[in-house]
Amino acid sequence: VMRGASAVSTYVGLPEQEAFDIEYWLLEEAKLQRMPKPKSLAGRVALVTGGAGGIGAAVAGKYLSEGACVMLADINEDSLAATAAGLVQRYGKDMVRTVAMNVTDEAAVAAAYGEVAVEFGGLDILVSNAGIASSAPVEETSLELWNRNMDILSTGYFLVSREAFKLLRAQDMGGAVVFVASKNGLAASPNAAAYCTAKASEIHLARCLALEGAEAGIRVNVVNPDAVLRGSKIWEGEWLEQRASTYKTDKEGLEEMYRNRSMLKRSVFPEDIAEAAYFLASDLSAKSTGNILNVDAGNKEAFTR
Repeated sequence: VMRGASAVSTYVGLPEQEAFDIEYWLLEEAKLQRMPKPKSLAGRVALVTGGAGGIGAAVAGKYLSEGACVMLADINEDSLAATAAGLVQRYGKDMVRTVAMNVTDEAAVAAAYGEVAVEFGGLDILVSNAGIASSAPVEETSLELWNRNMDILSTGYFLVSREAFKLLRAQDMGGAVVFVASKNGLAASPNAAAYCTAKASEIHLARCLALEGAEAGIRVNVVNPDAVLRGSKIWEGEWLEQRASTYKTDKEGLEEMYRNRSMLKRSVFPEDIAEAAYFLASDLSAKSTGNILNVDAGNKEAFTR
């Protein structure tokens, strides 16, 4: 090689570092092949409303485990701080932020997106999950109760989605919006007209947003849970007693009733909803928008048509 090089020009040996790199490349290649693959949501930023509740916390935990940074938003500051503390302990303080937010307050919602932009540099995923529940026969449903359901479950979802669209369009990088709705948005339940109607509104809003967001690469999909009793804050108040009364059982028997009512005879937990929300936010569903994913252990009344 040296003689051949000298016949053409002057032989110059490789620099020591380059020779080292070539000699040890196979070793480096083997190391690279053994490195873990990047996590599926690495580098992405998610805002999760209702973040202090059971479903919101489970979704946040799943996203964090897949590498996302998460901003938790909730109206309950004490629960928000407690939830965030647990997640920080598991995933580190650099990955988790919180913002106190009432989804019915237009200014507060806009300010929350400002916080996301400042803390994490932008947004990739919105999970609209803030919720309440109420149960009453229609003739006993006050206008105040009706409006409260609509304010949080319909107007609230509109406000957080509108601000998400503003930011996602400005970034021009696409994005994913996931609504956590309910089986009741598709299948009516007795003594829950306000709740069911508001949930149906969420689902149709998601369809409208899917139409508007497609050209910008913004996907909008819905998770429809049913009877997530354990860990879900809406089941900690009167809703549990009211639904038990509606179905003529006691609080202890309500979960069993829901389980036996399902086609698969299984209970649904916050972690199940988190898996669905992860699927709809990740590239696994990159070609899906305007869809409803039921996570209800099977309920033929809620089959989409």
